[in-house]
Amino acid sequence: MAQPIYELTTLEIKVFSNASVYAALEKNLPEAGGELLGAFASDIGDLSRVLVLRRFASADAQAEARLKLLMQKDPLGCAEWLVSLRSENYALFPFLAEPKPGKMGRWYEFRTYSIRQGALAETIEAWKDAVPARTAMSPMVGAFTALDGDQPRFLNIWTYDTLEDRARIRGEAVKQGVWPPKGGPANLTKMQSTVCAPVPFSPLA
Repeated sequence: MAQPIYELTTLEIKVFSNASVYAALEKNLPEAGGELLGAFASDIGDLSRVLVLRRFASADAQAEARLKLLMQKDPLGCAEWLVSLRSENYALFPFLAEPKPGKMGRWYEFRTYSIRQGALAETIEAWKDAVPARTAMSPMVGAFTALDGDQPRFLNIWTYDTLEDRARIRGEAVKQGVWPPKGGPANLTKMQSTVCAPVPFSPLA
């Protein structure tokens, strides 16, 4: 059976064009391929960004949808407001259940980690040991290995009801020794975080 591929598309948009972009995405994403899991607007980090998370049944299905998008004069109906568009491919960590639509939290944090070459397998094992205790404190949409680019990296998506909860839970996880995973930080070379809110039509809400 083919392994599902997760695609995270980031649209950098013109300032104050959010409402127009949301309407265009809601209209055009159903025909763009894949299963829409979530659409999110950045609020902390790089602003004027909309992040779209989709799942594809296979790499072939994702590649077909990507080529279709690249060939369009008006990608996702958003060309009028687009500054840039970037798509990244990911595979879910093998020990995790596939994300399902539903209400998970008011805030979604997308944390991307770059890691040193050759350290991916042991990093996934470290996360496997630590994730159960950490997700008992706040839900995680998923952890994903990047399949593109020249630097190994992975993505964690966490959810929180409030920003105060985010600060408190992260502090408690460190204090209790629940997080970060033991041995995991030694392999990390770079971290980047964007905190987003789901847009009105997002299945993950």
